[in-house]
Amino acid sequence: MSNAAQKTFDDRYITSSEISKVLGISRAAVSQGVGRGLLPNPISINNGQLVIFERDAVKPYLEFWSQNVGKRIKNA
Repeated sequence: MSNAAQKTFDDRYITSSEISKVLGISRAAVSQGVGRGLLPNPISINNGQLVIFERDAVKPYLEFWSQNVGKRIKNA
């Protein structure tokens, strides 16, 4: 994949691993978030070996989730 194509891909999609790093949670928690409706349905590639999300679709969920996780940590 060319650098331009990779950049286009990275601008459009985010992996479950990236989401777990951004939020400081495990990939299993990302999967649970999808199951509970806390994240939109992902795009599953190669029988689930790679799970990606459309960045624009997941962004509001990430913002909401990161704000609430931060509040929970401060209140603990």
